[in-house]
Amino acid sequence: MIRQIYSAFLVAAVFSVGCHSQKLPTESGQSVTVTNKLKTHMALAVQPVAKDSVMLSFTVINPTGKPQRFCKWETPFEPRLGKYFDIEDNKGSKAAFKGAMARRVMPPPPEAYIEVSAHDSVRTVINLANHYTFVADKYTLKYTGGGVSGLNAGNTIRITFNR
Repeated sequence: MIRQIYSAFLVAAVFSVGCHSQKLPTESGQSVTVTNKLKTHMALAVQPVAKDSVMLSFTVINPTGKPQRFCKWETPFEPRLGKYFDIEDNKGSKAAFKGAMARRVMPPPPEAYIEVSAHDSVRTVINLANHYTFVADKYTLKYTGGGVSGLNAGNTIRITFNR
């Protein structure tokens, strides 16, 4: 019994280390490290917001001196698939997700990764209203982070709709 627990712990530890730092080949043949050193930042791209148009700017920042990669799955860089935001009103009710969910083949293929140059960033803008139904007048939005993308959750923003 103890041997089984020890074996399970050892496998989990090796797997965990492998998920946090991984080398991937680039088109030039050099390897780029995939780590959780990338930062995320969200902001509303357009003010004021309407319930049918919530334009969100999502930026991935590389503060390190080396190129870094992240998997675009479960991020706004692949906006049509997956639920990767936690959107809650003042009463704790979640905005209804109306987008598509996807099952993926693991590991992600090389084309699923986006490289961020050293001391640089990449940005995308999506309309959250295409993927969520907003009923209340105020919401708190968080990127759930982690998962296959490896990105950290980053900041929280508030959305207020004008009546």
